[in-house]
Amino acid sequence: LVPSGAISELRTHGTIAPRRYDDVAVLFCDIVGFTNFCDSTTPEEVVSGLDAQVAQFESITEHHGLEKIKTIGDAFMATAGLLEAVDNPLLAAVDCGVDMVEQARTIEPFWEVRVGLQMGPVVAGITGSRQFQFDLWGDTVNVAARICDRAEPSTVLVPAEHWHQLRDHYRGRSLGEIELKGKGAVELVECSKTD
Repeated sequence: LVPSGAISELRTHGTIAPRRYDDVAVLFCDIVGFTNFCDSTTPEEVVSGLDAQVAQFESITEHHGLEKIKTIGDAFMATAGLLEAVDNPLLAAVDCGVDMVEQARTIEPFWEVRVGLQMGPVVAGITGSRQFQFDLWGDTVNVAARICDRAEPSTVLVPAEHWHQLRDHYRGRSLGEIELKGKGAVELVECSKTD
């Protein structure tokens, strides 16, 4: 899987040069209770439900100017400000995450999802010789995934250090300092729409 923004470089040069990108918003969204759903539902229903959900997420990410990077099981990973310019990557990613939370509850099997975001530098490139995989690495990616793990169902979480970019657009509720593996205590803020 290669994001559309990288395909022209791949066509022109036959590869995509590894790069470090600054100020990228990384979004992880996963489905609450997906493992239990898999264990109690037919394979056809699992794949059909997940396919419908991923298709909706792809549409939402495109609408907000994000790029889908990949799915990992039931987790969906996307970025803002990586290969395509976005005015405010973090705000675009939060807008996207809020829409994902709202949309997931509207189509069968009516899942709840949770979203975690982090903003910062990443390294991106392609690995593999038989099946290309465009991927991201670095602390920003790891922290976004761990924040997603700590989010409650139907919430979007960001580190408090980035709240100043969002406070004019969202209400925020600090959850205080929460332990994140490999990072220690990090203050997290739950974002919700203003009335």
